[in-house]
Amino acid sequence: MKTFYYNGTILTMEDASLYAEAVCVENGRILAVGSFDDVMQYKKDGDQMIDLKGKTMLPGFIDAHSHFVGAANAMTQCDLSGCGSFAEIIDTMKAFAQKRKLTEDSWIIGCNYDQNFLKEKRHPDRYVLDEISRTNPVLLIHASSHMGVTNSRGLKIAQIDEHTEDCAGGKYGRVENTQIPNGYMEEKAFIEFQAHLPMTSMEELMYLIGEAQKMYASYGITTVQDGMVAKPLFQLLKYASSNGLLKLDVVGYADIMTAADLPEEERDYANRYKDHFKLGGYKVFLDGSPQGRTAWMSEPYEGDNAYCGYPIHTDEALRGYIELALEKKQQLLAHCNGDAAAEQYITQFERVLAETGTTNLHRAVMVHAQLVRKDQLQRMAAIGMIPSFFVAHTYYWGDIHLQNFGERRGSRISPVKDAIDLGMKYTFHQDTPVIPPDMMRTVWSAVNRISRAGRTIGEEQRISVLDALKAITIYAAYQYFEEQEKGSIACGKYADFVVLDQNPLEVPKEQLDQIKVRMTIKENEVIYRNGETDHE
Repeated sequence: MKTFYYNGTILTMEDASLYAEAVCVENGRILAVGSFDDVMQYKKDGDQMIDLKGKTMLPGFIDAHSHFVGAANAMTQCDLSGCGSFAEIIDTMKAFAQKRKLTEDSWIIGCNYDQNFLKEKRHPDRYVLDEISRTNPVLLIHASSHMGVTNSRGLKIAQIDEHTEDCAGGKYGRVENTQIPNGYMEEKAFIEFQAHLPMTSMEELMYLIGEAQKMYASYGITTVQDGMVAKPLFQLLKYASSNGLLKLDVVGYADIMTAADLPEEERDYANRYKDHFKLGGYKVFLDGSPQGRTAWMSEPYEGDNAYCGYPIHTDEALRGYIELALEKKQQLLAHCNGDAAAEQYITQFERVLAETGTTNLHRAVMVHAQLVRKDQLQRMAAIGMIPSFFVAHTYYWGDIHLQNFGERRGSRISPVKDAIDLGMKYTFHQDTPVIPPDMMRTVWSAVNRISRAGRTIGEEQRISVLDALKAITIYAAYQYFEEQEKGSIACGKYADFVVLDQNPLEVPKEQLDQIKVRMTIKENEVIYRNGETDHE
């Protein structure tokens, strides 16, 4: 049986023919697309007709970078994004613990706090968290996921005290004028601390993965990323895959520091889907968070004549990872926020390419690229490196970036227009669970560049709606080496679609974030529905 979609605006995202009147699908693939009369030539008795009722259908949105299992785990945590003070954090966490009926040895975990938006304008410390509980370990995860705070009980469990030294690529907060830890941790120190958190049961994890898929699908997403896969996480995704639990396509990137041999150990998943899961390559972190002031900059942060953030790896270590990725013919994704981190990634890639004589960097990606400079984008374009912009930063933290970096640097975060002018392919992402995977909010951000306070964040970097849509469809498919399978509505490609209540190319650009997803379709299976369409 074939399925026909008609009576709506169909945006194909194909350069040759942007609009179509109808689409025919068979066996999960697009059989025909074009005018109504041409497509209906394929119709037989018993075929399914779906009336779009004037809605707009596009290729399914593609998430270019997030942490899929992290988003699932976050569903069990207390959301602190609405808290504006320490007192509100304490009250919210206490109510959360009481509602969940946590025992005295259970961890109480909150997420999405941001010191930039708290009345105190600083991170809470162990003593604030001790007011939540002195018997339960308590952990707060910063909105960036790059830092966090624990209480006295949490420090004791992790055996962190005044004799604990900072680790390379990470730091512990200290009580002023002492070496006593105040509960704050950032970057590698925070990552290592999280190893002390208890494992969630397999049954609950599978349930949460299902819920996370529903959440991504509600934003029109049909392909999602898990951007840092260690071996235990791979086994979890493999289990979900082999048990038929994945409806979305999930692309995992192995932690190159601890799981570099995964593509060889798990060949069935290496660069090809098996039951909706594949390994796409490797991931490495090079710096931290700009809003958390841990991104590695070439010039100091505003208000500090010396502090520039710091790197995670030495040049030599990074060069080794790049050589490994090229040797294994694997794509490498590097987390780079600051321009110094971007410089390190570009320079070391240029050096390895020159030394090896190769020109194929397997579509290496600079993830976030918040403060990448135009001269650096020019060098990226020359070697074929893809920038994946976290462009919604312009809304969520644009005001904070102006404070941290000043007008000259802060207004140029996520310089997408520069990338377009250089003829580059680029993608957008939300780094979920950092923010929800709201693709239309991201499109709105790229087109308008308006901050929470209503300030314009780099007017010259605004782009067209069509260029923004390319970043979450056809260019995102290219980033995954899937441009022949996804990213546009064309014959032979998967029937991955999103149906919106309005045409983004026709609504006022200020209202793009108000467009709603009505239906998400993966290989012709409806995986999310909000509203009715007619079936004949």
